[in-house]
Amino acid sequence: MEGAMQPKHFPPGEGTTFKIGRMTMTFKTTAHDGWSAYTVCEAIEPPESGAGYHRHPTYDETFIICEGHYDFRLDGKLLKLGPGDTVFVPRGTPHSFVSTGPEVGRQLIISSPGGVFDAMIAEVTMLDTGSPTSDASEAAKAIATKYGLEFLRA
Repeated sequence: MEGAMQPKHFPPGEGTTFKIGRMTMTFKTTAHDGWSAYTVCEAIEPPESGAGYHRHPTYDETFIICEGHYDFRLDGKLLKLGPGDTVFVPRGTPHSFVSTGPEVGRQLIISSPGGVFDAMIAEVTMLDTGSPTSDASEAAKAIATKYGLEFLRA
């Protein structure tokens, strides 16, 4: 069928990979590939890396913890997460996460609709935004704003 998405298999580590600070994000599906309903990203996070407190009104996210341990702040509440835990974050909900170790964390992040999260990450790949404990640079904030993401104070 011409123009239709074709089935794909993505072995571990395969996809479009970006380094953001100390995090490695491998996108399994992107809007660029015709996946507009959602984006799937495998994120590898060493201890003390993650995403600072933020919200975005343009897409929902689901986080599935595969390996490691995380402190996940969801709308002001602190959750302690480990393998098998899943968190759904509706658009507009403040959230953050940090890999707490001692092992490296790995999670799947599903964002919907597709094409927003993956495009933003592609644009910030040369900026240092991988630390949840430091403020984002002005350049990162400008890119985030372009995609509707707002950094918050915890």
